[in-house]
Amino acid sequence: MDVERRQPPTADEAPVMVWRAGAGRSVDYVNQAWLDFTGKSFREETGLAWTRHVHPEDLARLLSVYAEAYAERREFSSEYRLQRHDGAWRWMLDRGRPCYENGVFAGYVGSCTDTSDMKAALEERQRSVAQQEHLLLELNHRVKNNAQATASFLTLQANRATDPGVALALRRAATRVMLSTLIQDRMFRAGAEDGVEIGEELEAVARSALEITGRTGLTLEVSRNGSFVLPVSRASLLALIVNELMVNAAVHAFPQSREGRVRLAVRNPEPGFAEVVVEDNGVGLPEAPDQPAAEGRLGLHLAPRLAQQAQATLQLHSDGAGTRATLRFPVG
Repeated sequence: MDVERRQPPTADEAPVMVWRAGAGRSVDYVNQAWLDFTGKSFREETGLAWTRHVHPEDLARLLSVYAEAYAERREFSSEYRLQRHDGAWRWMLDRGRPCYENGVFAGYVGSCTDTSDMKAALEERQRSVAQQEHLLLELNHRVKNNAQATASFLTLQANRATDPGVALALRRAATRVMLSTLIQDRMFRAGAEDGVEIGEELEAVARSALEITGRTGLTLEVSRNGSFVLPVSRASLLALIVNELMVNAAVHAFPQSREGRVRLAVRNPEPGFAEVVVEDNGVGLPEAPDQPAAEGRLGLHLAPRLAQQAQATLQLHSDGAGTRATLRFPVG
């Protein structure tokens, strides 16, 4: 069966601008794409005439790149603006490679690719990202201000309340708002795309929670085995759960301001999973810990719902020697 023999394509058929320069840096060839771009004839583009199309601000840098490449006989790439036949300045990515004839250096062969549209799109994206970051910063600032105002209002109402139970509930609500604001602020600084190292974050949450409750005589013990990076959305939920468990331990586990110990453990029980354990050596839970009711244990009522949203399971165990809450969740 006869197969049609085809000639290989020439440089004039290439979709990019191709050039060739001799050992003395003088251009002796440009392809049709180059001529179409500049609107000049082949004769007008040989030698060093092509440099007149380079933007004046870029020419010295470009010639320096060429000189260094020629001196070291190495490949190079450079980005500069080149003027099109209609007067428009277009960004070019110029790549050159040394060529040899019978082992003797003969100059360079290179190509130019128009990157203007890509650069414009990138700059537009950068502007958009900068604008979004500014808006997020403003939103975070407003949320913090609103939350602080809410906490202050709740505290003011608690100071005016005549019913001790109402005053206590208002103060606890103010504390919860303040702690949630701290968590939100830390997560904002972490960045949505970067993710959060959950052990480090939960330790910070635990310390803040115990500090803000104002309980003295409590010792926090922290152990971290393994490193787990989670998306901000999931990390925020786990942080809120640990916050609630810590507050619950500080407020309920040690009556009459007795001293005690609260422990936070972040560990890797098996591949693909992580566990967060919050336990204390306090008085334990009531018979129905999931009911907020009169005991005021709203945190234990919220924690299972938050765990479900965080794709985690929550187990509570309590006896006369204290309470242990275990969060278990998949990690990548």
